[in-house]
Amino acid sequence: MNLEPESYSSQHIPLESVKCFLSETLPQLGWNRSSKEDVVLDVGCGPGGTTFQLVLPLFPGVKKIFAVDLVPAAIEFAKRHNSHQLIEYSVANFEDWSILSQWEGKITRLVSIYCFNWLKDQRNAFQNVFKLLKKGGEAAICFSTESSYYDAILKVQNDPKWSCFLKDIENLIPESHHKKYDSSYYKKMLETTGFEIIYCRNEVITEVTSSDKKYKDFFTSMCVLTPHVPSDLKEEFKHDFMEEFLRLNGRNDKGLPLFISKVIQLVIRKP
Repeated sequence: MNLEPESYSSQHIPLESVKCFLSETLPQLGWNRSSKEDVVLDVGCGPGGTTFQLVLPLFPGVKKIFAVDLVPAAIEFAKRHNSHQLIEYSVANFEDWSILSQWEGKITRLVSIYCFNWLKDQRNAFQNVFKLLKKGGEAAICFSTESSYYDAILKVQNDPKWSCFLKDIENLIPESHHKKYDSSYYKKMLETTGFEIIYCRNEVITEVTSSDKKYKDFFTSMCVLTPHVPSDLKEEFKHDFMEEFLRLNGRNDKGLPLFISKVIQLVIRKP
């Protein structure tokens, strides 16, 4: 996938719903009680802002927080700007078990925020989570199942103006967006894998961004199509993408740009 860490990190905590899930929901479910023997894994940590600002405060006394992401530039940014003695950042593909096997059965808490929506095989990813967790270990996972972001991606990819560059490019839009999966689909998948479901919430979330610049920086920073557009046309492409994205989402009564998506929040336990 594409990620421009500097632009992605321009907004301190990009999504308010993420802050609420990590700082309010998880403590209510006992996630703020940790020991020096706990080992935490943050999957899809990106540039590390959420890891440092929201995940770390949940586990102030743990043995180690491992934070992984597929994008090397994101990990390098995290090491420079969001380092801490308890956090160890590394590049890893969560769909590649050969990389993950070093942590098999060792993880007490696993966190993944807006990562599973990028994965091609979510069932396999949940199986990896199961294998990584200790007996009694828990995972907190949040990701979008449907989103105006994906609709904007599809629109510009098929626009005759840009399709000559993007026709056969993998857009990483999840199957859940096309097939409209709801929580019942994921509950069945999780129970089949062997998990106990502690918490499951599926809702439409509307996020407000404090400025047009932060809105553009954040959402264009992870657009998977941008690298495939010629350099001299990238800014024009970003402009067209954001025009479509804003058209789909609109603004609030104060004129601030909105982002609408359907999100599932999960807390699951390995028996």
